[in-house]
Amino acid sequence: MNVFYCPEAVLNEDCTLDEVESGHITRVLRKREGEELYIFDGKGGLFDARIVSIGKRTVNIHIARLVKLEDDNGPRLHMAIALPKNIERFEWFVEKATEIGIAEITPLICQHSERRELRLDRIEKILVSACKQSLHLRLPRVNEPVKLDEFVVGIDRDVRKYIAYCEDGAIYFKDAYHGGFDAVVMIGPEGDFSKEEVLLAVANEFEIVSLGQSRLRLETAGLYSVTAFNLVNERTKGE
Repeated sequence: MNVFYCPEAVLNEDCTLDEVESGHITRVLRKREGEELYIFDGKGGLFDARIVSIGKRTVNIHIARLVKLEDDNGPRLHMAIALPKNIERFEWFVEKATEIGIAEITPLICQHSERRELRLDRIEKILVSACKQSLHLRLPRVNEPVKLDEFVVGIDRDVRKYIAYCEDGAIYFKDAYHGGFDAVVMIGPEGDFSKEEVLLAVANEFEIVSLGQSRLRLETAGLYSVTAFNLVNERTKGE
């Protein structure tokens, strides 16, 4: 199934696809006026659409029918993760986490962080591509980088809060989180969180959890947490 992204898609109205999507439709798939397409809006909607006109760099379509509206009532995972020095590793995490299922990502600026900036326009392209691959209809939200101390004090009290930290005796995340609730998981940089950052998180009701005995890269730790969150909720749903 080929799916195309149009955030302005509204039922029974026309919209224009951007140059990237239009180029794929005309130059790769060789679509013509009058042919049908599947469109998703990144907000949960999947639509049938018809090509109205084809320009040099854009394709105009008519949104004809709502095919599916993806449920957004399940537990949501918000991952707060430090930016690695090699940004490609973060981009890999974003892609794979989107394919598995994640609601929100916040890049963290920690005391040991080696990178503090992020190109959100590039990340959005990765999100769109990952949603097409996995047929998820909702784009995860990716926030601007934020300092850890600002992040931990701004989290809703009703959400389950965890910080992955190498501490003897810490309970595994897969055992600490029982499913059925929204959760926030913080993953630190290559040099891990500082003691002061961990104490601040605990003071703001974050629970220290372990991701296992292996020493993981930050993007691996992030993906482990995303996978565990989804598996626990799948198991809870089936009970």
